[in-house]
Amino acid sequence: MNAPLAPETLVFNRYRVVGLAGQGEFGLTYLAQDQKRFDELCILKEFIPVQQDPAVLEMQRQCFHQEAAVLYELQHPQIPRFRIMFAHENRLYLVRDYVVGKSNSALLSERNAEGRLFSQAEVLQLLVQTLPALAYIHRFGLIHQNLSPKSLVLRRQDQLPVLISFGLVKQLVVKLQLHSVPPNIAIGAEGYAPPEQRKSGTLSPSSDLYALAATAIALLTGKEPRELHHRWTHTLDWDPEIEVHPELVRLLKHLLHPNPQKRFTSASQALRALVPILSMIPQSVPPIRQHVSVPWTQHSVSLFQPQPPGNFDQETQPETSPDEIPPDSSPDSSTETVAKYQNPPGDGLLRPIAKQSLRKLSQKPRRVRSGGDFRASAILVMSIALLVSVVSLRTLSWVQTEPSQSQSPSADPASSTQPQASPSSTPDPTRSDPSPSLSMPTREPGSTASRTESVSLDTLRDRRRQIGVDLQFLSDLTDELFYAKHPQLQEQKLGDTAEQRELRNEWTTSANDVLSKLETLSPETRGKLGSYQREDYDRWLSPDNGASLNGQELNVLVNNRFGELFPDQKDKTLNPKTFGQVWYAIAEEELNKLKPQ
Repeated sequence: MNAPLAPETLVFNRYRVVGLAGQGEFGLTYLAQDQKRFDELCILKEFIPVQQDPAVLEMQRQCFHQEAAVLYELQHPQIPRFRIMFAHENRLYLVRDYVVGKSNSALLSERNAEGRLFSQAEVLQLLVQTLPALAYIHRFGLIHQNLSPKSLVLRRQDQLPVLISFGLVKQLVVKLQLHSVPPNIAIGAEGYAPPEQRKSGTLSPSSDLYALAATAIALLTGKEPRELHHRWTHTLDWDPEIEVHPELVRLLKHLLHPNPQKRFTSASQALRALVPILSMIPQSVPPIRQHVSVPWTQHSVSLFQPQPPGNFDQETQPETSPDEIPPDSSPDSSTETVAKYQNPPGDGLLRPIAKQSLRKLSQKPRRVRSGGDFRASAILVMSIALLVSVVSLRTLSWVQTEPSQSQSPSADPASSTQPQASPSSTPDPTRSDPSPSLSMPTREPGSTASRTESVSLDTLRDRRRQIGVDLQFLSDLTDELFYAKHPQLQEQKLGDTAEQRELRNEWTTSANDVLSKLETLSPETRGKLGSYQREDYDRWLSPDNGASLNGQELNVLVNNRFGELFPDQKDKTLNPKTFGQVWYAIAEEELNKLKPQ
């Protein structure tokens, strides 16, 4: 047995181990700080392959990445982000976001110790909040396979259940021999996996529905499903144990039917059947957040092929806590130990918030606001709107009159052929180059800028110079955003009417917003915006340059950051002279992070 990594160990020149978070048959799990992402905490899953040949390790890593590509595509608020798998010192590591909170298994253990169980209202809320996440992964053709109270973590921040410990990871560990495990080891949790999965490995969306219902039974009864298994009928004999609303009993029995053909065929169908029961439970649950109760509207997310720029995955921010590691929150672990960590360094924003107990699930009365409240609010809103308008009036005149001070790029970034990524988001090589003159909204002859507008323009100009962003690049990128929203203004000049001044203010606000996003880039890459070419990307990934990632893996990392900056560009073709430049800048930064220092 290999000894665990010691705290403070630096892995892959990037991840500093905080401590051991869990261990099981599928390897060790660590809590670590990502030093290239402002010391964010993350989960580091370690695998020690039987064969230690570096060439074999690289082959295993690439095979895992290809077969687990769907995990990298997932972008849902109740699914932690899978980031990358890499090889380091004859070991393989899988990185994903860390979720601060407790698993339902840990919460159930606490309640059992206090002589309490989950109420039917709490279980009903868990079902309503989990089914949309299952519907989302099922649309990708992905079955969780490993649902149980251990794999549903109640996130502390918003009390939403988060899916961890996907069975696909365990499958690939066995298939690719990433870790020394028995070849016939069970993937699904004992007692929770449906009969067809245990016997023949048959999987379908109804397999996850069975496991979710078994989880609900465990929380309601305080017993593991194997304790409730009827030896003659081979079903769960649980309803005599508790008092539950008849309609909820009927629904759970439908989900737990041993014949998968007689269960609901989809999570969405189960959710529709569950919604009417909400009004029947005596102690109603709080209103479900819209983004949770409504099935996820995104039908497909595509990974990059090894050609940039393209479709990106918007990444959710990790929920991390250095002082509390739930005993079952590590992925793919059966029995786990808990390590406590004393005040590890990290971003202050990642400190744990105050502990929240599971409250009685009831509606809170709405506060009745007086007429004075509404009048005060209205006055405040009007005052702020007036102040914003006054402060912003002069911005557009500067962009119209300031001479270009940027250096000429060494080559036209659109001159090289831009590759087509799958399926849709890629720079379009057929797109005509924008005019070298500024295409921002211009004034009619005789119209003048107010003093306030001029001051605002001066501020924008000074900020652009301080950040070091090329004037033409900033103008082109802002124009693209502005005219996408107002295509009818392409050939118009703006006068001094209130509506036209508001449009100029909108352009200025957009330019400031773009600068705020570009500030997240390093000064080195900001200075190159407008000059990146496809040849740069190819050179970065060449073996002679010592690249540690292939194109597809780099694209996953770049897409995550790009999606955080410009989520509205999802599924759009990236102009190689505007948004494509930002994409290339991020790609260069991500590669530089992985280079040995």
